Amino acid sequence: MPAPPETPRRKSDPAERDEVPQGIPAETERLVEEPIRELQAEIDALRRENAELRLAETERRRDEEALRKEKDRVGAILSALDTGQSLVDPDMTIVWVNQEARDILPEQEPIGQKCYRYFESLNEPCEVCAAQRVFATGEVTRVEKCVPRRGRWMNIVAQPVKDASGRVTHVLESFTDITEQKQAEEALRESEAKYRTLVETALDIVLIHDSEKILYINSTGVNLLGAACPDEILGRNFLEIVHPDFRDRIRENVAMDLLGESSPITQLQLLRLDGTAFWVEGRGVMTFIAGTPVVQVIMRDITERKQAEETLRESEKKYRQLFESMGEGFVLHEMVYDDEGRPVDYLVLDINPAYEKITGLRREDVIGKGITEIIPVIEPVWFERYDGVVRLGRAMRFEDYNAGLDRWYGVYTFPVRKKNQFAVIFTDITERKQAEAKIHAVMEREHLRATELDATLISIASGVIIYDTTGAIVRVNEAVRKMIDRTAISFDPIHFEERQAGFGVLRKDGTPLSLKATPFYRALHGETVQGEEVMVTCLDREPLWVDTSAAPIRDGGGAIVGAIAILTDITERKRAEEALIRHTEELTRLHCELEAANREANLYLDILTHDIGNTENVSRLYADLLLETLDGEAAGYMGKLKRSINKSIEILGTVSTIRRIHQASPEIKETDLDRAIRGAIEVFPTSTIRYTGTNHQVRADDLLPVVFNNLIGNAVKHGGPDVRVTVRVEGVNGEVQISVEDTGPGVPDADKEAIFHRYEQHKRGVGEGLGLYLVQILVERYGGKIWVDDRVPGRPGEGAAFRFTLKKA
Repeated sequence: MPAPPETPRRKSDPAERDEVPQGIPAETERLVEEPIRELQAEIDALRRENAELRLAETERRRDEEALRKEKDRVGAILSALDTGQSLVDPDMTIVWVNQEARDILPEQEPIGQKCYRYFESLNEPCEVCAAQRVFATGEVTRVEKCVPRRGRWMNIVAQPVKDASGRVTHVLESFTDITEQKQAEEALRESEAKYRTLVETALDIVLIHDSEKILYINSTGVNLLGAACPDEILGRNFLEIVHPDFRDRIRENVAMDLLGESSPITQLQLLRLDGTAFWVEGRGVMTFIAGTPVVQVIMRDITERKQAEETLRESEKKYRQLFESMGEGFVLHEMVYDDEGRPVDYLVLDINPAYEKITGLRREDVIGKGITEIIPVIEPVWFERYDGVVRLGRAMRFEDYNAGLDRWYGVYTFPVRKKNQFAVIFTDITERKQAEAKIHAVMEREHLRATELDATLISIASGVIIYDTTGAIVRVNEAVRKMIDRTAISFDPIHFEERQAGFGVLRKDGTPLSLKATPFYRALHGETVQGEEVMVTCLDREPLWVDTSAAPIRDGGGAIVGAIAILTDITERKRAEEALIRHTEELTRLHCELEAANREANLYLDILTHDIGNTENVSRLYADLLLETLDGEAAGYMGKLKRSINKSIEILGTVSTIRRIHQASPEIKETDLDRAIRGAIEVFPTSTIRYTGTNHQVRADDLLPVVFNNLIGNAVKHGGPDVRVTVRVEGVNGEVQISVEDTGPGVPDADKEAIFHRYEQHKRGVGEGLGLYLVQILVERYGGKIWVDDRVPGRPGEGAAFRFTLKKA
C-alpha cells in the first residue's frame, strides 16, 4: 500500500490557533482527500476482518469446548455401561476403552495395542472379526465368539464411526459376556437331545398336534396305532384316531391346553389303523413350535390294566354275590395294635347278611367299631388266635363259646392281602353242642336204652351216628339218612370195612382215610375229637364235607361201651370258602401284577419327572434371558411361555407330592401347628393375611404346610387384588379346627362338594382340582376331614371358608 503524501507542517500560532494556509489550490485538496478515504476504507475492512476472526475464534473455542464436553459425556456413558467398549482404528489399533473393557485384562494397558493381540493373544486379525467387516461394509455387524484366552463367550456388536464424507474412520465395539447364556443353551440342547432320545425310546405314546393335524409322533405311537411308518399318522386330525365316544371330551381338553390351562388326566380309547380300539391314559400340555401354540400329549397304553380291572370287577361281583348269599356268617376284621405291638382290639370292616341273622346285630351297629365295643365279654384267647393269623399268615379252624352271647360258633379264619386284616367265616353250632351234651347224658345214664335214645335222636337237627365197641353202626338219626340219601336202607349193623362201597370217609385231599384215623375209631379208643373236617362219599352222589365231633360213650364205671359221632353238613360252606380263597388268590395275583406294573410306571415316572424337571428349569432360565432381549408382542408371547413353564413346574411338583404321599408309609408325629401356618404365609403379602397365632400341637407330618400353601394360594389367586384372608384356629370336640377364610367370590352351594373332586373344573378357576385333591389327601391322611362353608352364612358371594380338622397331639 503506497505511503500517503506529506502534509506541510503548520506554524504555531502564539495565540494557540492554527493557521490556515492561504491560497492552496482546490486540486491539491482533492488529491489529499482521496487517499485518506481509501486508507479509511482499508482500515474499516481490516477492523471488520479482525472482528470476524475474533468471532470465528470464539466459536471455534466454543465448539471445541462443546466437543470436549460431549466427548467427556459420551465417554462417561460408555465407561458406565456394564458392557465392554473399545474404539479401534483401521489398522486394528485400540485408541480407547471403557472401564469394563479394562477389567477384562486389568494387568495390561490396552491403548495402543492391536485388539486381536490384547483380547485373544493372536499375532494376526481373527478369522471372525466384526470390526474388519464394518470397515469393509460400513454396516453394523454382530457376532458371537468364544475367546479362548478368557474361556468366555462374547456377544460383539461393531458400529461404524464415520467422518463428514461418510468414510469409516473408526469402529466402536460393544461386547457382552454371554457365557452363562451359552451354557444354558448348551444345557438346553443336551436336555432336549436327551429328551428326544427319551421320547423316541419311551414306552408311552408321545404326540404333538395343533388344532388341525398331527405334527409329530414317536415310534411307540406308530407301533401301537398299527402304522408302518410315521407318515401314515402325520397330517391326520388328532380326533381321527380317537374313539367317537371320547371325541367331545378331547375337544374340551384341547381347547383348555391351547389356552395354556391344564387339562385333566384322561382315560380314553384310541383307534388303530385297522379300526380296533385300545385304552390309553394321558394328558396334554401347551408348548410352542416356531411361536405357534401346539399341544403335546403323552399317553400310556393301559389296555392290560383295564382288562385286569374288568377281571377284578367281575371277580368282585362274583365275590359280592357269594358274600351276600352265604348261609354262614362272614366278617372282615382289621387288627389294632398298641405302640408296643400288642393286639388290643380288632375292627369290623364288613359283614354279610348272614352275620346279622346269626348274631342279631345290625350292620350300622358294628361297621367301624372294635370288637370290644360290640361284645361285652372278651376272651383273651381271641386276640392270641387272630394275632397268629395276621402275623403268621396261616388259616385256623376252631369251635368257640361266646359267654357274652351264650352261643357256640364253628369258626374258620384266614388272612387277607391287606396289612393286619383277616376274615372270619362262622356258623352257629349251639344247637349241635347242646344236642351232643344231651346225647352224652342219655347214653351215659341209660346205656343205649333204645326208646329214649331214639326220641332224642329225632329231635336233633345234626346227623348222629352211634357205634358199638366193634365199630358197627348201631344207631343213626334221620338227618344222617337224608345227608347220604340212604332212607330206604337200614344201617344196622354195618361195619367200617363193609361201608367203604357206599359210605366212605376221605381226607381233605380226597384219599381214603385209614380206620385208625377216623373220628369214630379214635373215640372208641378214648379220644374226644372236636370239629374235624372230613369228606364223605355217598353212593353215586357228589362227596359231602362234614364237620365231625366224636367222643367215647362210657358206662357208670368209666368203661367205653361205644362211640358217638355228630355230623354237620358244611358242603356249601366249604364251597364258599374255596371260592373265597380262589378269589383271594386271584386278588393277590392281580395285586402282584398291578404292583409290578406300578413299580415299572413309577420308575418311568421318576425318569420323566427328573428329566422333564431339568428341561423345564433350563427352559425357564432361557425364557428369562430371552425376556431381557425382547419387547412388544414377542415379549408378550415369551411371558405367556414362561407362565406356562411355571404352571407346568407347579403341576409337576404337586403330582410328585401326591406320589410321595401314596408311596410313603405315614409317619404321623407331634407337629407345631403355628410353625406350619407361619411357614406357609411368609411367602404371601403380610397385608393380605390375618393370623393371630396358636399354641396347638397336632398329629401331622412335614407336609402340613402344603395344606396352607394351597388353601391360602387359592384364596389369593382367585380372590382379586383386594382380597383379605383370615386363618383361624380353635379347639372343637377334642380336635383342632382350622378355617382359611377369604373375601373373594365364594363357592356356590352346588359346587361345595364337587370342589374337592380330583381334577374337577369349577367356577373358582382352572387347576385347583389337583391342589384341593392334594389338600384332601393330606387332611384325611392325618385323620381329619375337610369341607367348605360360606364365610358369611347364607351369602356365598361374600367369600369362602375352607375348614378342616386335625387331631390333637
